[in-house]
Amino acid sequence: MRAHRARCGSTWDSRHRFRGLILAGLLAGAPAVGHAAGTLCGTVRDASTSAPIARAGIFLRTPAGEYTGLYAASDLDGKFCIGDVPAGTYDAEVRVDDYRIGLRRNIVVTDEPVDVGLEATLSLRFEAGPSPASSTIALRLFSARLTPLRLEVFDTSGRCVRAWGTAEFQGERVFNWDFRDRDGRELPSGQYFVRLTAGERVLVRTVTRVR
Repeated sequence: MRAHRARCGSTWDSRHRFRGLILAGLLAGAPAVGHAAGTLCGTVRDASTSAPIARAGIFLRTPAGEYTGLYAASDLDGKFCIGDVPAGTYDAEVRVDDYRIGLRRNIVVTDEPVDVGLEATLSLRFEAGPSPASSTIALRLFSARLTPLRLEVFDTSGRCVRAWGTAEFQGERVFNWDFRDRDGRELPSGQYFVRLTAGERVLVRTVTRVR
């Protein structure tokens, strides 16, 4: 895959900043089921590599598909716990960046702690770090499928300051960004939004430059 510098051809859509907040608000307002009874813990792992998946959202649904308002996030080791779970049968949905990547059905919860393993298919990964940083930041990508790719960096005013693009992408790739715009000018300290568009998927990461 050959990557090339691309001109900024789009504007920042602020809705991307609030997708997670909207989902969290809906879940927080969902009714709980019955009375608290047990605890559900486990580990989320990639179905292909068995590597733990960090920062995944685990959401409990009823067998009919309704959200219960019970959820947790996996830590850096892929581990999670959901407390105060009413006794019953649930489906556990795994989501990353608002996309479902896994579902395990018919998990029975009692008044005893329940430990489960959740497998997920993480077909697209995008990390930006370290942040904050002063001189260079690494934009790390992984795609299990062949797909067109576009990376764009926006400042807080919504102006696109840097972009890269490829006709097709599959596998792993690292783009090192030196906090310069497309004309080579050094950018000031502050917050920037890096948007990855891979096919129909759109992922956004926030990075901060300090001097």
